[in-house]
Amino acid sequence: MPTDTTPDDPHDEIEIERRRVAKVLAAVGGVGAVSAFSVSALAGLSESGKIEEPDPLFVEGIRLVDADGNPLTASDAIPQNEELEPLTVYPEEEGGGAITEDRAAVLLVRFPQDSYREPTNLDGTVDGYAAYSKVCTHLGCAVNGTEGTQLYCQCHGSAFDPLQGAEVTGGPASSPLPQLPIGVTDDEDGQLLLATGPFEGPVGPE
Repeated sequence: MPTDTTPDDPHDEIEIERRRVAKVLAAVGGVGAVSAFSVSALAGLSESGKIEEPDPLFVEGIRLVDADGNPLTASDAIPQNEELEPLTVYPEEEGGGAITEDRAAVLLVRFPQDSYREPTNLDGTVDGYAAYSKVCTHLGCAVNGTEGTQLYCQCHGSAFDPLQGAEVTGGPASSPLPQLPIGVTDDEDGQLLLATGPFEGPVGPE
């Protein structure tokens, strides 16, 4: 006669289920996966098993503002010359102000319009302005330096060329800074800079 192995104590059932989940997670990702995701697994993972990406901070029509929430006009946000003078800008918060999350930071640059070359999205530039994520694609540091006409990450030495789609020109980064397509809109204060869509690639390390 088969032996009845059903535990009488409900706590035993919970413990058995926990062990079953732990075995599955250990097989998939090792001990680290068990410690990191066991609570989520017991609560119920999504069908994909992936953490959902946060909603984009930039969409079509979101204005670019400085850290104080002031809208930027195309005429004077950055002087038009042949030098690299990046300006850190942010998406405008609903109702006014700036969303200053790290992932929202953007490097706005300006060169003569005919200086840009592929793979820059030329349709995403305006009046000599181009915009790129400030988050380094190596390990997520802020790209806060320049070397000549190159954007430079001081953490580990990655360099990016804003005239060629922020492609990597040096250091350990393996992918370019994603471009933010921008345009202008007429306002009583002048032509204001705004996003015409989200970043054209993932922000930060892939």
